Amino acid sequence: MAKTQWTILTYIAAHNNLQELGDRSLKQIVDIGSTREVVHGVLFDGEDGAVRCIVGDPEKVLEQEKLQEFDSGDPDRLIETAQWAYSRYPAERYGLVLWSHGSGWMPHEIEAVAGEVHGSRPVETPESIERSQMPGSRVLFRSSLAGILKPEKPAERAVLFDDGTGHSLDTVELGRVVASIQSFIHQPLELLGMDACLMANMEVAYQIRNGVRFMVASEELVPGHSWPYDTILGELRAHPEMRGADFARLVVSKYTAYYAAHPPAAGDVTKAALDLARIDALAGSVDLLAVALIAGMELQADVLWKAQSAAFQHETRKKARTPNKFDYHLWDIGSLAAALLAENAASAEVKNAAGQVVHSLQPGTGAVLAEGHRGEWFDGIGGVTIYLMPSGEQQISPFYGATALAKDTRWADMLKAYHAHYA
Repeated sequence: MAKTQWTILTYIAAHNNLQELGDRSLKQIVDIGSTREVVHGVLFDGEDGAVRCIVGDPEKVLEQEKLQEFDSGDPDRLIETAQWAYSRYPAERYGLVLWSHGSGWMPHEIEAVAGEVHGSRPVETPESIERSQMPGSRVLFRSSLAGILKPEKPAERAVLFDDGTGHSLDTVELGRVVASIQSFIHQPLELLGMDACLMANMEVAYQIRNGVRFMVASEELVPGHSWPYDTILGELRAHPEMRGADFARLVVSKYTAYYAAHPPAAGDVTKAALDLARIDALAGSVDLLAVALIAGMELQADVLWKAQSAAFQHETRKKARTPNKFDYHLWDIGSLAAALLAENAASAEVKNAAGQVVHSLQPGTGAVLAEGHRGEWFDGIGGVTIYLMPSGEQQISPFYGATALAKDTRWADMLKAYHAHYA
């Protein structure tokens, strides 16, 4: 079989309170249709069950398969579906778009998973409600949720809920998913699109860097209306020869333009395209910054706290924006580095490392191909977040050490030293 230019799978996990908006995205993709050069596969999971299909001519479905007892929150089902789509239409370049809440776990779902993990012992109602009300929670995969609920000590469970992150678990799972898909298609994914909240994140990008060439994601929460698939995919249909870098830039441009014309209620829009071939260099700069902060922590802890406070005050409009990424302990590393550079009390070593972080983010020389946002409160952001809690206020996630970034850099050690300073 002759290869297409692109085969793209959009994986819509809408078995939650976003089903109607998932239907909207599905319709946009089907209406655009596939061509000989660009083939679209879609998995849609909703209240009435799951179905996967290959899109044909505009407004038509070429092939469709209903799935029994399908759990779109299981990463193995994602791997299986990617193999299903990509084996039917081998391509020069493969794309994968993950469409999800970034959470969407309602109390009854948490209780159901807890029942599987703990047997008859339920999760307390306050915990269930708290978790489900986090619109940008990090849990993408049901198996990650099971991991969060697994600890037996109630106090430990409370910490896991309170720190608002299944982030590290999901990051590791996503790395496994990408590696499995790469092995199957014998090449990296050309583009991984995150139509889910808070995924333009250093830990995520570093985890998947070997299995994905370009990633598009948002540092902040994603509006319910998601990507403008009609304009994004319409442009790709017209220019199927488009390479991954240009396609990633296109997503940022069309997404930002759409929400400039149709502002969401909260006004918050961010999107970044990342070149994952340059994430190692950014990680190296982050490592240097961690080392410099650790070495001078007695004096530099207050400097870092001032940088955090400046970013928080600016990006939340003095706490007027809630919820936001800070609720999930994510800080824009470009903003942090710029604040450190501007702080007179920062050591020469910290300033030097912060300057390298800024350089490693720059379009043309760094990992960020393009960054777009709506709202002056996002002016100056670098496009990528990193895990960093308010000093001394909460425990470091017990899962954070499982991420590749924590293993390969001293950032986790810096977090421990920073929190110990204020303990």
